[in-house]
Amino acid sequence: MNEKYYIKRIKKGDHDALDTFIEELYPHVYTFIKYKVQDIHLAYDLTQDVFVRFIRALPTYKSEGKVLNYLYKISSHVCLTYWKRHKEELTLIDEILEDGEMNVHEAMIKQFTHEQLEQAIYHLKPELQDIIILKYFHQYTFKEISYIYHIPISTIKTRHYNALKQLKKILERSQNYEPTFTRN
Repeated sequence: MNEKYYIKRIKKGDHDALDTFIEELYPHVYTFIKYKVQDIHLAYDLTQDVFVRFIRALPTYKSEGKVLNYLYKISSHVCLTYWKRHKEELTLIDEILEDGEMNVHEAMIKQFTHEQLEQAIYHLKPELQDIIILKYFHQYTFKEISYIYHIPISTIKTRHYNALKQLKKILERSQNYEPTFTRN
């Protein structure tokens, strides 16, 4: 997709270009949000909100990379706004994993089904959800995630470690899971 071409056409009022643009990017944004909210109807509504916000911001939009990255950022803000309105309290995370623990947690997490992981991700703090979803479901690197959110890579890595540790706890509680591997 030639993003610049479509953005230019949309800014000039080309509705066909807008339809094509949304058709192309909608599934990515919807999937991202669905992982975060665990409700297909809510994900649909929030995805619509993301595209409405993007279209409203179009006159001042300046390309700084992929449009999809910008849409993911809007998605995060839309979800966070939703949770701030509808949840009284977000999970607080204050433990930081050591580098060596990450591989153990990743290996353990890979043993669960896609559906189990979706449910566990739902219980993470929103900024931790974003990192897990982008890293494991969309194959973004820490550097790319850092670029999207304009925060240091070290912060992304710390959040990633925290997310893995939290996922491990959530999955163990929900499954009474006992790892079948040993740590070296």
